[in-house]
Formats: sequence, structure tokens, C-alpha cells
Amino acid sequence: MQKFTHMIKNFRVIPVLGLFLLGSCGVPESLEGFDSETWKSDRYSCENKRAALLDDFEKIKKELYGKKEYVLRNLLGKPDSEELLAGNQRIYYYYIEQGAQCVDNKQLSDANRIEIRLTAVGKISEVGYYRPVTAK
Repeated sequence: MQKFTHMIKNFRVIPVLGLFLLGSCGVPESLEGFDSETWKSDRYSCENKRAALLDDFEKIKKELYGKKEYVLRNLLGKPDSEELLAGNQRIYYYYIEQGAQCVDNKQLSDANRIEIRLTAVGKISEVGYYRPVTAK
């Protein structure tokens, strides 16, 4: 116990603890096959890159249920738009096709989008589309 107390006093354990915590905030292995970087680089789907990733998104969609918000943000990035609902629930919107949001990114457009509902405690409870998407 005395050694442990000594280590804390010398701040040797803090960098190790910090690295452990940072490592635990990533994307789970089961979701790593998804091309997050391409998805995130196409904000509002104005370059139409997200449409090409929909088949891959369908493969991981069911695995998102119950995951925390930080996993979602690590995977898909900041939402293009969001809506706050009663009871601190939220819906995150990620566009998957070009639309009016490309002209005015503050406007919620009629373009198709993924809609992800988060509970008040920040867990994913629903994943769906504004309009149905047909598999390729």
C-alpha cells in the first residue's frame, strides 16, 4: 500500500490511467470495419460519399443499439442536425443524400437521412431512415 501511495504522489500512475481511459473511448471492434473517416469527411452528404457506405452501415446498424453516445460520435462524427425531445431524449440526423442542407446547413432538409434516437442517459434506442432505403 505504501508503494501505491508513493506512486500516486509521484504521478507515475496518472499517465497510464489516462492512456487506459482514452483507449476505452474508441469504437468497438465489431464496428471497426465501417469507413468512419470517409463518412465524417462528407458533412451533410454534400459530396454524396455517404450513399456508397450504406451497405456497410446496414451491416453494423443492429450493433449500435444500446451503445453510448460517444461510440456513435466516434463512428459517425458530429450529427448534421439534432432534435431535443421531451425527457432529454434526442434524435441525431445524418444525411445520406444531397439536398437543401448543402445550400444552408442550418436548415433541416427533406433529403433522406439516418435518424438515431438517444435515450436520456445517452444510449442508442432506435436507428432508422427518414425514407426507406433499398439495398443494392
